[in-house]
Amino acid sequence: MDWSEILKSTITLFAIVNPIGSIPIFLQLTGNMSSQERNKSFRIGVLSAGVILFVFILAGEHVLTEFFQITLNDLMAAGGLLLLIIAIDHLIFGALVKGVTADKKADAHHIGAVPIACPILAGPGAMMTVLISFSQYGFAVASISVVLVFGFTWLMLRFIDPINSFLGKTVCLVLSKILCLFIAAIGMHLLMTGISHYFK
Repeated sequence: MDWSEILKSTITLFAIVNPIGSIPIFLQLTGNMSSQERNKSFRIGVLSAGVILFVFILAGEHVLTEFFQITLNDLMAAGGLLLLIIAIDHLIFGALVKGVTADKKADAHHIGAVPIACPILAGPGAMMTVLISFSQYGFAVASISVVLVFGFTWLMLRFIDPINSFLGKTVCLVLSKILCLFIAAIGMHLLMTGISHYFK
């Protein structure tokens, strides 16, 4: 197990999950809750998202290859295109975020599971990322990346109010846009890598 692989996988997943850039969304979704309900919602969201990604790591590739006859190159191309679309949407339109925050039911279990766990934390981009990481580096690297990213996310959500006050809305927005640029670059790299195998 190479630490450079862990670092690369963790940074990629962190950019996709984008917990810092999602701080305003988390606050908006839980704005009508008490601090106890908010913490409960965040706890459910992080745990549920982690379980979703672990299940996808364990069963995702088997399901894709056995039932859908999809190769790693197909997955890389599709995942790269998906990440590119997500990055463009966040950078320019924001339609996905608006869709996520459109339905706001002030229930800790509901908000924690949907939309905090899925699709905000463990969305299609994160699922593709951990599956590609598992294919490239193995189960240990992919799992450690999930633990590190969601461990940080849990700490951030635990202290979300002071973090939001310290950073401010503008800084969160700027950091979110910078991470989107990394997502776009990663998506383009995966897309071109996947496509290149069809022309060999």
